[in-house]
Amino acid sequence: MNDVQSYALGRGESQAPVMLSGLDRLGEKLGRRIRTLIEPISGIRPHVTAEATRVLDFGQWSAELPDFCSMSFYRLAPLKGQMLLRMDAAMISVLVDCFYGGVGNRPMPSRGEFTPTEDRLIARIAESLVTRLVECWSEVIALDAGLAARETGLGFAAVAQPGDQMVLQRFTLSLSRNHEWPIDLLFPLSALRGVEALMGVRMPIDEEHVDPVWQARIARRMQDIRLPARTVLARPNLSLADLMQLKTGDVIPVTIGRSLPLIVGDRIVAHGTIGEQDGRAAFQIEKLAQGSDQ
Repeated sequence: MNDVQSYALGRGESQAPVMLSGLDRLGEKLGRRIRTLIEPISGIRPHVTAEATRVLDFGQWSAELPDFCSMSFYRLAPLKGQMLLRMDAAMISVLVDCFYGGVGNRPMPSRGEFTPTEDRLIARIAESLVTRLVECWSEVIALDAGLAARETGLGFAAVAQPGDQMVLQRFTLSLSRNHEWPIDLLFPLSALRGVEALMGVRMPIDEEHVDPVWQARIARRMQDIRLPARTVLARPNLSLADLMQLKTGDVIPVTIGRSLPLIVGDRIVAHGTIGEQDGRAAFQIEKLAQGSDQ
């Protein structure tokens, strides 16, 4: 009974389950786009994992940061506040080495600023990543992104107070077992409250899920499927009394129509006439049913 924890009203992760699940769906889409963004730079196909979105205090997140890293601050109108994009300095150094033909094993010296080449790569990755983020968010709300500042450490920017609640989207990028770095997107929780209701909307399937090779293969296989086709020559009407009195040798008069249906499954796909070809009964299509091409 003595283990009492303080609690502030209006706070807590349990208040944003819909928001977090919506951000997780957006994160899966953005993770695939980050992979296609990094691959031309690294020269190899990277592995990008989108971690589960979570709410935490800004002080808790900032306590884990290295002194030297890339920090980009973006305004995402109409969201309030600023989004922070954090990238590891070692990741930038390795990607520069890979881009210029290296294998990414160059040791990183202890330093406090990026080279001009690294600055250009940071700007390229950050701008492309934010562009892809805006594309993913377009299913929820249209965002207008603008760069506010770019720094080399958190000490140079006062983005939030230690107790402020933030929403963290973390992507883990790896080029090999020895190369793995986090890419963090940090949003103020208060900025996302205004769009929380929109986060519950089911996102459409990402177009990147479409595999044209698989589609072509399944289309060829489906063309080989055999379906039973039939036609109905006549539909005589009998009373129940006549039906019960039927016996061997009885003749039921029928009238064969001039236009007979060709039925596949339970759908009429065409109309035609019965005839003969090469000594066998045949069906000649005279008119396709409306909508049969679907």
